[in-house]
Amino acid sequence: MPVKKKPKKSVYTAIRHPFLYETVMPNGRRRISKQFAKVKPATKEVILELTAAHVRESMRRDGVGNTAKCSVAICTYQHEDKFAHNVEGHTDFQYSRAFLVSKLNKDGFPVECYAYEHNAGKIAKLNDTPGGQEKLLNLLEKNGPLTIHLKPYRQRSEPGRPGAHRPTTGARAPKVPKGARLRYATANNFGATPASE
Repeated sequence: MPVKKKPKKSVYTAIRHPFLYETVMPNGRRRISKQFAKVKPATKEVILELTAAHVRESMRRDGVGNTAKCSVAICTYQHEDKFAHNVEGHTDFQYSRAFLVSKLNKDGFPVECYAYEHNAGKIAKLNDTPGGQEKLLNLLEKNGPLTIHLKPYRQRSEPGRPGAHRPTTGARAPKVPKGARLRYATANNFGATPASE
């Protein structure tokens, strides 16, 4: 009787992306929690059109400094039919990348997402400046919709990162905000978000 071979398991852990959620307690305290989702590489380019209606919806939802409520994130929700995978209604739209949730767990939190690179970093930065959404709205009403390209994300090797044929420097890099925290920090530094009560 032949012996069945066990399927080969990956030695490396899957890349995971943290989605941040803010909980407001009854006493007014705010707590940010992370939910990690497995990142899958996107396979096809997606072309979206950002319109003035998306910006108005983002303004209605207070989308300044928020990666899930910014104008382009709203655009991804309303064009979910253009994606080759499921879009479950949560996008983490950062300055150079976008992570679109494709699968939720039984509690409604993301467990799987697809990573894209995009050409809308200037739009996201404009969204996070004081009066930026109004400027973006005027631009779209004057010139018409903007085209946004979401391309499959390529994981790049950082120069100087320890690895094959790269010596370690022994110095620690300064801690800087990244992703959603960077967009929130940028909006707060420019005074685009209202002060918390």
